[in-house]
Amino acid sequence: MSSTPPELTEDEYEDEVRFKLLHNLIPKHEVKFAEEWLRKYEVRRSASSSAKRDAREEETLSIARRALSIAEDANAIATRDLAAAVSQARWAKWAAIIATIAAIIATKDQILALIFTP
Repeated sequence: MSSTPPELTEDEYEDEVRFKLLHNLIPKHEVKFAEEWLRKYEVRRSASSSAKRDAREEETLSIARRALSIAEDANAIATRDLAAAVSQARWAKWAAIIATIAAIIATKDQILALIFTP
């Protein structure tokens, strides 16, 4: 009972062995071999399941690491953009002050006429 018959998958063979054990259809001298095969099959299946779970967890961690890297890059870009926006706002404020002074200078004669004309 160390290998499955060629016409059955291991899962089908497992079901057949369990059925035969349950219904005492396996000769007494082969019962220990059947039980040992089932135990080894369960260990292999458990190891395979564990390996698949570990692979899924590793893939999830890999995706999370990539997402973190992308978020960090986006944060760095936003920080640089914020610094540029602050600088541009400062220059815009100075431009508004200069434009106001220029407008006052351009209309000084009219302003003085309004103030000093009776």
